[in-house]
Amino acid sequence: MQNILDRIIAHKRLEVDRRSAQHPVEALMDSAGYGRQRRNLCRAIEESKDFGIIAEFKRKSPSQQDINLEADPVAVAKGYVEAGAAAISCLTDVQFFGAKPDDIDRMRAAVEVPIIRKDFIIDRYQVHEARAMGADAILLIATCLSAAQLDELAEEAGELGMQVVCEVHDEDEVAKISPSVDIIGVNNRDLGTFKVDISRSLELEPILPPGILRISESGIEDPQSIVKLRREKFRGFLIGTYFMRQADPGRACADFIRKTHTIHDTYKDAIA
Repeated sequence: MQNILDRIIAHKRLEVDRRSAQHPVEALMDSAGYGRQRRNLCRAIEESKDFGIIAEFKRKSPSQQDINLEADPVAVAKGYVEAGAAAISCLTDVQFFGAKPDDIDRMRAAVEVPIIRKDFIIDRYQVHEARAMGADAILLIATCLSAAQLDELAEEAGELGMQVVCEVHDEDEVAKISPSVDIIGVNNRDLGTFKVDISRSLELEPILPPGILRISESGIEDPQSIVKLRREKFRGFLIGTYFMRQADPGRACADFIRKTHTIHDTYKDAIA
């Protein structure tokens, strides 16, 4: 049976063909968002005093179904920033994740932190779309791309002034990492089965290329995991479902960061 990722990619190819025919790259270049100044995602994570949390906005997912269908991107984004999030990740897939076309546009007008366009990017057209939306960075998923495709799309993003998070899940995907990416994200979720295992980050860290910022993604619901992963060189943490399934995602983010500080300080005191 075709797995979830195969279905998403097949649908994505149809989407890209349709949208590029309706709004060619030249039209995207003329949009207001295309000319906006970009924010530095790496710097935001590295300079964060609240553990480099990348708080994600999504309404649903194939693994969780309906998470928070009525969520307002502006209210959630503002709540995340007030909580101390270093950046925001915004799902832009409509079919499988319930996104609306103007989610990033509305966030960009409301908050100053970097915004990542998180989608299943398989074509350079989507990179230009991300810039037109006002995104500061894009996610490239290694399992969806060949090494050559990943390198081409990462270079395209860099030329357009956006940074690139390259998401990997296993050793074979680590081998695809392009020198043009800015951040390596280890996704603890298997995109074929959507099963989550936080130990994936710990297992892959030793073989990741040195000198590139590392983040851990998915399945992080315990502040103790942040402390543990930071000891293993991870400096950013993408958290979405845990926050979004709460009535007030921003408050959930604030509570999580507060608890993480408490555990972190306790750990430091214990070894002092």
